[in-house]
Amino acid sequence: MSLESELAKRFKENGWTWNFNQGPVVPTEEDIQAVLDEAAVRLYNEPVGAQLEIGRLVIKKKTIGHDVYVYVGPYE
Repeated sequence: MSLESELAKRFKENGWTWNFNQGPVVPTEEDIQAVLDEAAVRLYNEPVGAQLEIGRLVIKKKTIGHDVYVYVGPYE
């Protein structure tokens, strides 16, 4: 299973949405792929360790590639 499909599955299972022009929508694999691609572009000239937070995703630049984390919620 690809990262995008795994993430789309988790978003659907948990009812997590992103806000698009039509309002809140559970992101598809294609939506997630587009966000990951855009994050890679934005982080390209940034130092290792730089990160972006987009719609529950945290994308962190590594020496080679990126790590992707999902914000699940706070621990209280």
